[in-house]
Amino acid sequence: MKVITIISACSLFLLTACSNNTNTADLLNQKATIPASFNFSQKRLKVIASFINKKEHTMSTLYGNELALNGARTGGEKVPGEELTLVTWNQQDDVHWFGAKIPAGLKSIEVVKTGLSTQNNGAISYSCYEGQALTLNSDTLRNQDRVKYIFDQKPSVLP
Repeated sequence: MKVITIISACSLFLLTACSNNTNTADLLNQKATIPASFNFSQKRLKVIASFINKKEHTMSTLYGNELALNGARTGGEKVPGEELTLVTWNQQDDVHWFGAKIPAGLKSIEVVKTGLSTQNNGAISYSCYEGQALTLNSDTLRNQDRVKYIFDQKPSVLP
């Protein structure tokens, strides 16, 4: 009788331990998704650097095309055709990992491009899109400061 009770308890334990109630869609962070209308994946940008701002509770990733990545690595002059995109998210606690922080809602996307033609003498264009709806910010007061900040970021060291 004792053996039957032990076997039954172990079987019940194994059956309950093997259940998979986790929906894989719940594991994806939908709040941090960049809207498809921005065509971000089609730009084929590469990660240059990532960083957090503890004071503002944000996390950012700097992406760039091949020219921008090479320029960041060498620290050379800016060349026509560089495109840098700084994506910034608010932070939230990770419910799956104690103490971890993950991106929450999209805060902004800043795009810096160096001119391609000789007519604009390598002029730099800057655009800032804010919020999940990616509303273009028309305020130009801090544009030069933001462009300098983005260009001054050092690339992450990768193995």
